[in-house]
Amino acid sequence: MVSSWALARLILVIVLICVAGVEWVACEHRTFTGMYASRRVWQSPGGADGLSEKCKQAYKNLEASNPQESSKMFDAMGKPGAGVMSGNFDWFGDYLGCTSLPDSKYCVSNFNITAYKMSLKVGVCLPKNCTVNDAAIFPEHIDEVASPRYAFALKFISKYLEGQNTTFYAWCAGPAPYSSGTIATLTLVAMLIVLLFVGTCMDWYFFRPLPSLNIGVVNVSKSDLRSSGSGYGGMDSLQHTASSRDENAPLLGAKSAEAYIGPRRLQFLMQVLRCFSVPRKLTIILAAEHKPATIPSLHGLRVLSMFWVILGHCYLFPLFTGEANPLYSTAIVKRSSFQFVLNGTFSVDSFFFLSGLLVMYLTLKHLESNGGSINWLMFYIHRFLRLTPLYMFVILASIYLVPHFGSGPMWNPLISPGFGCRKYWWTNLLYINNFYPTGFGSECIAWSWYLANDMQFFLISPLVILAAYHFRGRGVAATTGILVLVSIITRAVITSEYNLLVSDLFNPAAVPAKDAPTGNLQDLMYGKPYTRVATYAIGLAVGYLVRRSPFRHTNIPREARIAIAAAVWLCVAILLCVPVFSLTHMYQVGGYLNLTASVFYNTFSRISWGLGMGLLVLACHSGYGGYVNSLLSHPLWIPLSRLTYGAYLVHPIVLFIMFLGLDQPLYFTDTAMIFYYIAAVLASYFVSLLCAVGVEYPLLELENRLVGR
Repeated sequence: MVSSWALARLILVIVLICVAGVEWVACEHRTFTGMYASRRVWQSPGGADGLSEKCKQAYKNLEASNPQESSKMFDAMGKPGAGVMSGNFDWFGDYLGCTSLPDSKYCVSNFNITAYKMSLKVGVCLPKNCTVNDAAIFPEHIDEVASPRYAFALKFISKYLEGQNTTFYAWCAGPAPYSSGTIATLTLVAMLIVLLFVGTCMDWYFFRPLPSLNIGVVNVSKSDLRSSGSGYGGMDSLQHTASSRDENAPLLGAKSAEAYIGPRRLQFLMQVLRCFSVPRKLTIILAAEHKPATIPSLHGLRVLSMFWVILGHCYLFPLFTGEANPLYSTAIVKRSSFQFVLNGTFSVDSFFFLSGLLVMYLTLKHLESNGGSINWLMFYIHRFLRLTPLYMFVILASIYLVPHFGSGPMWNPLISPGFGCRKYWWTNLLYINNFYPTGFGSECIAWSWYLANDMQFFLISPLVILAAYHFRGRGVAATTGILVLVSIITRAVITSEYNLLVSDLFNPAAVPAKDAPTGNLQDLMYGKPYTRVATYAIGLAVGYLVRRSPFRHTNIPREARIAIAAAVWLCVAILLCVPVFSLTHMYQVGGYLNLTASVFYNTFSRISWGLGMGLLVLACHSGYGGYVNSLLSHPLWIPLSRLTYGAYLVHPIVLFIMFLGLDQPLYFTDTAMIFYYIAAVLASYFVSLLCAVGVEYPLLELENRLVGR
């Protein structure tokens, strides 16, 4: 039998080989690739003197020594194309054609013209001796180095720049540096891969299933186990304890029937390594089976809400990358159906609602079965340990790995998902990133504001849970009512104080200057817990009602059940549809709501959504769900539901790579967006599966074994 020291040496050798391989790959990429784009930005006021003498001389030398390459260089530059009247001001040229030339480099020159309120981007292909300063002003001074047949296409820009307050800036593509942080991150990934391989081997070699008896881990000999046959189907405890976000998971771990056939002195080590068994994790994640005393409809709600989040972001990202026909995208907002996309922010309120519901339901269940006893310190510690490892891994990857996943004229680090992470990552670790940094777009992975809010709601949830346990319905009504009232007051006051009028997002001129907001909606209200707590509080109340199950229709006549179901679903439709579609007319006319209407909408729209979600869940749980409940409770949602947390974390990174890696601006059509959306959903859940198998679920089981519940 292998000794613990020999096994440790084997693992150490594998890790060292893997680390050496990563370093070799990194060195090879540093030497032989120039595919990845690193950016340098230079800004200057209008009226630059002209190109540097060094850049001019480089052009002259290239023209004299290799006129064919010089022609290819000018051919690769961006030029005005069709659709200028439709807003096509991104002329990127031929990125791959330029970067394939040995003596050239590709840059994007950006002109912000204040008078015309427009931004013009032009791809320029320059000799390597030219600087980013030359790239910034090159389209305006192209006649200094190019013959008229090349210069005429871009020279007309000068007509618009003369006498205007114009800011020039540029970024240039080049080999991305493999910093020490990148090497360390790749090493971490390599070590996880090694652990997955070793854990899979140890699980296969040292563990065998026993009949489904609640006997825990036992020690038997190989001969006894093998002679007993192979027709056993042991239960896996992680199916029940993998995630506190799953309503199937009890608060206390359960032991499974399994046999360890290795030496006793290695049992703990093997149990730890087994946490990284890939087949075991896939079996857990992909299992599609409802457990008793659960809320099956929540799986479908969770996944559909995630699909909605991805849909909204899929339409949002082209605003950062640029579109070849942006005026078309401003026209589609007038469609009634597009309100579903524009108001995708309600999907996040669905997550707040589900989070509050599950916290109340599971914790109240634990209190009732344990005489009101619970370790509140571990209540918080487990939550932190379950959410944070994958969260921090995604942040690490966004800083050091994502910049190497693509290249192109739009691959700009200023809008990279990890742009603020080097400075503010610690605010994410403390779950305060919705307060600091104060700018909504300045935080590390900006979409993580939701996690900060959810953790802050979790911190105060015991107040409502204890009120529910000790004072039942009156305690729940009082505590959740206070939270909803806080949300109502803060949203109304902030909207009124800062004049946050509800208006057409694609038509800023719709709001007259005299009525312009005096603050930023995202900074003041969108990501703050005191303005978003209402739907979480409604979820807590519904979790209490579901746990008490007061609405079963056992003895109600059939005609009365039909009438009740019709009334309930009519209320659900009104409560859910009014917040989403009530602004259709405003977008069609390009107007805005007055202050009174804006206060009312900003204050009660999300409460209406939370109440609608609550009625929907209660209807499904109480037997009035019909086909809706059958759809939401289908077992196929369960595996996707387990991957939703990872999908939320990684899907903006997937969209960043998908859209910012394009060589040309996206030509916006309904068909194109459908295909991009399907690709984004599939890619996000696939990456989430990789993260779940490699990081999330192994560490969840490891936490259960080392910390326990």
